[in-house]
Amino acid sequence: MAINFPEGTQNFPTKVIQIVQGNTTTFFNTSSSTMADIGLSASITPSSSSNRVLIFGNIGGIETSGSNYGGARLLRDSTSIIADIDSGIGFTGDSTRQGTNSSFFMNDTPSSTSSITYKIQFRCLAGGSISVQTNSSRSAIILMEIEA
Repeated sequence: MAINFPEGTQNFPTKVIQIVQGNTTTFFNTSSSTMADIGLSASITPSSSSNRVLIFGNIGGIETSGSNYGGARLLRDSTSIIADIDSGIGFTGDSTRQGTNSSFFMNDTPSSTSSITYKIQFRCLAGGSISVQTNSSRSAIILMEIEA
């Protein structure tokens, strides 16, 4: 990829091959300590097994009841690639917290040309319950295939 600057052209050895986005506003609530899908996922089929996938995302509308907190993870198909996006999501010591978000970023090397699904799972880590996508808040994930 070349970028033209006033001083001249600079060549960069990589380029974006494709961009895929997934999002959801579907309310999710749990009081379980077991990871569960929150409905946020996106799939991409890399054009070369040597290419990378940059992952950007945000979990929106996180709300707790009681002095509890939650945790989330990012999976590539069934493999956890970020085991703890934020293991203290929602914790303030207050009885409730509304409207928080948690962002995540990852540079993955899946070494595949098959379809890959990236998804988020969530769980409650203390008493009470925790919700995401409250009040139709949006959670989103963006996948960018980068040429090696």
